[in-house]
Amino acid sequence: MRALSLPAVKLSTPHWFKVLVANMSRVERVVVSWLALTLLASAVMSIVGYIERHTQLIPQTGGTYTEAAVGQPRYLNPVLAGANDLDVDISHLVYSSLFRLDQNLELHPDLATEYTISADHREYTIHFRPDITWHDGERFTADDVIFTIRSIQTPEYGSPLESAFEGVEVQKINDTTVLFKLRQPYAPFLNTLTVGIIPEHVWESIAPRNAALAEQMLKPVGTGPFQFAEIATRRKTGDITSLRLIRNPKYYGQHPYLDEVMFSFFPTHEEAIQALTTGNVDGVGFLPLQLLGKADRQNSLDIHRLLLPQYFGLFFNQQKNDILSDAGVRNALAQATDRTQIVEEALVGEGEPLHLPIPPGIFAFNSDLPAPQFDPEAAKKNLEEAGWKDTDGDGVREKDNKRLHLKITTTDWPEYVQTAEIVQQQWQAAGVETEIEHFGAGTIQQTAVRPREYEILLFGEILSAQPDPYPFWHSTQTRNPGLNFALFKDEEVDKLLEEARKTIDVEQRQEKYEAFQGKILDIKPALILYRPYYLFATNDDVRGLEIHHAGLPSDRFNNIERWHVRTKRVWKD
Repeated sequence: MRALSLPAVKLSTPHWFKVLVANMSRVERVVVSWLALTLLASAVMSIVGYIERHTQLIPQTGGTYTEAAVGQPRYLNPVLAGANDLDVDISHLVYSSLFRLDQNLELHPDLATEYTISADHREYTIHFRPDITWHDGERFTADDVIFTIRSIQTPEYGSPLESAFEGVEVQKINDTTVLFKLRQPYAPFLNTLTVGIIPEHVWESIAPRNAALAEQMLKPVGTGPFQFAEIATRRKTGDITSLRLIRNPKYYGQHPYLDEVMFSFFPTHEEAIQALTTGNVDGVGFLPLQLLGKADRQNSLDIHRLLLPQYFGLFFNQQKNDILSDAGVRNALAQATDRTQIVEEALVGEGEPLHLPIPPGIFAFNSDLPAPQFDPEAAKKNLEEAGWKDTDGDGVREKDNKRLHLKITTTDWPEYVQTAEIVQQQWQAAGVETEIEHFGAGTIQQTAVRPREYEILLFGEILSAQPDPYPFWHSTQTRNPGLNFALFKDEEVDKLLEEARKTIDVEQRQEKYEAFQGKILDIKPALILYRPYYLFATNDDVRGLEIHHAGLPSDRFNNIERWHVRTKRVWKD
């Protein structure tokens, strides 16, 4: 390709044209001028159109991408970062992992080059690149991998990843090879190795109990495409206002086009969006629904929608309200729930109705199971047959002198409260009296989720890219830190989940997960409602963001090496 260039043209007015114009009337001059301008504009548009059709923009190295983020970075270390999306975002750029996901959620080697799995599927031998160096120049070795995994397994660290590596042994074979030993086969094990690897030489002298306070926590050293450069603290409170990363010149993978990635930190989402709409930053890492309209009105912004392996639903705690133990009631609630209305109104269309605990586009989604139909009349009939009747005409059904009263608990985010209110209205039409309570994100964990103090919990669950529904639905996971919010117990489902996570054969594992989804849809221990889009926004000068699926919000950076803010127009070959 060759760069676009146009020859210089010298223009002069012919003598005859000057004489002609001099003999024209004023009206004739206006008409001729208008015609000339029209012809000129048409010619310019033709030239521009020709150039656009026969040239293309190609990325150029250089420039900075600045992203607005809400909150403060705390743990820029993959062992601890998982509790805070902002920490995960930054760590994703600084650290590398043995394996990584692409924009289609397919697993690829990153630090690793190849691997072998034993016949019993309990041993994984991982080989990795011999030419990798840390940002500070030290050589990367197997000792760093072992140190990372053992740090995650150390209770004093309090790593949110500890349960993922429970019972996993890791041994050094040589400087570029490690061996993982599992107690029993676990089909999605390679997906757990997408955790960032930390340097032993930086962290080995710091006691685990002191790690959270160490200076290195905010001055990370990794092997990723970008390396730490500086942080700025200007507010009187000591808050960090920005963090700057620069391109890693020794990166083993494809070098990014961007010279720098900057994170600017704001106390609120409103201030972050304001910085974006005024041009002070190039993007915002999370766009709340309530601010979507403000961002969407800016023609210079691109709104990006990520599909994550997550869902929101109504989880029934039958131990707190025995009305929910009635299968007829649960069936009626399903028929009285209009998921489409919820998505259109509560999510302003920014999501997808969903009825299964494995979303579309994720391994083993059972597309043969149709969504329950919204049928208010069938819901009323179900309740009637279950003995729930409105005998006093007040709009609420009763049975054995007990009102059909349920309570939904959720967080105080506007879309969740509105979801609960829409469900309340839909169920009321069937004669179900519904109460709503909502709490802040931290409060709901302490007062409702952990102690399981709710009747119906409107909440979200996020799976891994290679889903393992075991923590969400197995009977051993009904108590915290388990995630079985419905306190669901079923021997057949337990068996399916136990066997599926051990089954290496892909088709057999898929069959078990499809059967599991059928059981959940049939028994209805919960009503899965929708999958929301994860929204983020960038200036339209930021190009190369071709990603639609992600395992986590930080995976929007999976193709960061292709992001660019500088381009050059060249002629097509």
